[in-house]
Amino acid sequence: MRVCVITENHALAVMGGAEYQTQLLAEELSARPDVSVTYLARRIPTGAAAEGLPYGVRRIGNDTGIRRRAVFFDAADLNRVLGELKPDVIYQQAKQSYTAVCAKYALRARIPFFFHVAHDFDLNYRWITSRLSPNTPFDIVECVAGDWGIRHASHLIVQSERQGKLLQKRFGRRADLVVRNFQPLPQSLPAKPSGPMQVFWVANLKDFKRPALFVDLAESFADRNDIAFIMAGRPPTQRRFAALMARIPGVANLKYLGELSLEAVNEMMNRAAVHVNTSSFEGFPNTFLQAWARGAVVASLSVDPDAEGMEALGTGYCAGSMERLHAIIDLLSRSPETRRGVAERAFLFVHERHGLAQGARLADALVKAAVETKLVR
Repeated sequence: MRVCVITENHALAVMGGAEYQTQLLAEELSARPDVSVTYLARRIPTGAAAEGLPYGVRRIGNDTGIRRRAVFFDAADLNRVLGELKPDVIYQQAKQSYTAVCAKYALRARIPFFFHVAHDFDLNYRWITSRLSPNTPFDIVECVAGDWGIRHASHLIVQSERQGKLLQKRFGRRADLVVRNFQPLPQSLPAKPSGPMQVFWVANLKDFKRPALFVDLAESFADRNDIAFIMAGRPPTQRRFAALMARIPGVANLKYLGELSLEAVNEMMNRAAVHVNTSSFEGFPNTFLQAWARGAVVASLSVDPDAEGMEALGTGYCAGSMERLHAIIDLLSRSPETRRGVAERAFLFVHERHGLAQGARLADALVKAAVETKLVR
């Protein structure tokens, strides 16, 4: 059985949540007997990073010149490579023009196409309207093409029941499967270091991640020497972030580490007592899983990815305002018992709902759909 998995970037070239989930799925599928996997991406690992992978990797398109603004330039190449590989099933995550190319090819070849919602962006237009830019016309093309692809995908996967409701409302389609984000999990909680309570923020520095709010939070505790604020993530290239990047070194209780590897982020979660998220909206942040599995209490400003709610489950906090977020950090800094209780509940929760068994369920669904399609031909 031939399987193609597709994202814009391979996780070993450019790390992101969708890329990491797809990499784990590709590994799970590759471990299945009689399953051959090819990972297609615009940016792929090279050199030592590409060695020893249990699946094939093919580059599609390129990001030179104006092509870096959108992936619809890769459409012909993606269609050509799919024609060469002749997959029995296609999996693609994150809405973009790749979604339309995969859906069209799958319809023509009469094979299953699994589209996996990677972010709430996939289910609305907020990512386009939040900030107009010279790239907006390209973004509109990507969005319109992606919408067509979602409507014509044979199988739709969401990360949570909440996203399933958004999918139904936006596209009039029910999710075929709810697959919670998954990753390898440690078997025990780490011991936290002594000294100031470490509060950790990590994300690529983008508008909707609202990094300036974390800087504001650190400044609001400038008179406290028992709390240390640490932020990490790929630095921004846009000039509008210049003032923020110049401001960060002047905040005495804040340290910016730049972009970190997955392993380094996990190590920071091992040390941190609190993980703060300031995004305006997300899908299901992989950093929440990393924090829950390593004893860093999640304190989110706006994002609460599960319909049940972190505070109702006792697995973290969704503040709703900067004032309450400040109060939550203050409470956690003064109550190790509260931190310990939340961390222990979150650790049990993440093992119950977000282990690698979720990836196995998704792999099972892909294989089953491909087999059933072959039988009815």
